[in-house]
Amino acid sequence: MREDNLSKASSGATTNGVTAVERFLLDIIDTVREPLLVLDSEFRVTQTNRAFFQTFRVASEDTIGEVLFDLGDGQWDIPPFRRLLRDRLGPERELYDVEVDHVFPRIGRKIMLLNARLVTHGPDVPRVILLAIEDVTERRLTERRLAAQRIELQRSNDALNEFAFVASHDLQEPLRKISSFGERLATSLGPRLDEKSSHNLERMLDASARMRTLIHDLLAYSQVATSAEPFVATDLAAVARGVVADLETAVGDAGGRLDVGDLPVIDADPLQMRQLFQNLLGNALKFRQKDVKPLVRLTAARSSDGVCTITVADNGIGFKQEHGDKIFRMFERLNPRTQYEGSGIGLAICRKIVERHGGTIAATSTAGEGTTFTVNLPVTQAGMEYAP
Repeated sequence: MREDNLSKASSGATTNGVTAVERFLLDIIDTVREPLLVLDSEFRVTQTNRAFFQTFRVASEDTIGEVLFDLGDGQWDIPPFRRLLRDRLGPERELYDVEVDHVFPRIGRKIMLLNARLVTHGPDVPRVILLAIEDVTERRLTERRLAAQRIELQRSNDALNEFAFVASHDLQEPLRKISSFGERLATSLGPRLDEKSSHNLERMLDASARMRTLIHDLLAYSQVATSAEPFVATDLAAVARGVVADLETAVGDAGGRLDVGDLPVIDADPLQMRQLFQNLLGNALKFRQKDVKPLVRLTAARSSDGVCTITVADNGIGFKQEHGDKIFRMFERLNPRTQYEGSGIGLAICRKIVERHGGTIAATSTAGEGTTFTVNLPVTQAGMEYAP
């Protein structure tokens, strides 16, 4: 059947002066979504498609039969475009993905990828040029915006690195001196100080200790991005065992229990997973109810869509659910510092770690009945060498 159709198409039958073969080729050209032109040896436009008319806002009667460089009052007379067709196409016969950036007076800026081919069918047949134009303006501008954003992100990361350096060196050094000289005063003058002076000195030492904790936690927060390691296959069970060992004394002092279920292997930053577990389990032990032995459960489950759901549930003091998002903000505290020490940065670090891994973290709670943290993380990461 196909051979019969081709035979009929090549038979030379005409409709309005156009053969069936020509009509067939014109239909193909018109179906192509990118602008496509057929030029003769003098660069006159013999055929084009509706995509060309739509993209460059020209009419058929102003295009067909006209020299390409004269179209639209000469707005197509683009020097690199002219050199491409007149100088390069002859010797090379075909050109691919040549980029031309041009501002058209009528339609504005266009960034185009040009593919051109010189076609000849014999010594007595005039040559023609097939010219395909892909409009990549939006793509290129988006790529350039993203490149600018990447540069800005790098500047931001550099600023964080600088901050981390200041926090770890320039800020901590004078703080160490304050603490050191304060402790010397307490040792040498403590017995001779009156009650008010002794109280003031004690407050100064407490303030320096809180400042040291704050600097340490701010440094940890900044390093989630600036000192991140590539993702590797990480055994969460092994990570949890290390964290539980670190918390053994705290669990014993509280007379509590820390239960760990089966945990999977996922693509992650092992150090940050340890930091995540340390903060969540440590918080669960810290915010316990008075006269109630803390019970903390760490469990995980894998779903069929490649997500690992980690839960940390406790029987602690809990909080009102309306504060469920507030607790992940920097320096937010729901309880007085006199009751529960800390900087208010730990859960902000948790959220930053989880988001760096492409996951989510949320908390559900009832005041006086405990809290459950739910962390959803991808089991596999698309780019194992990912670093922010």
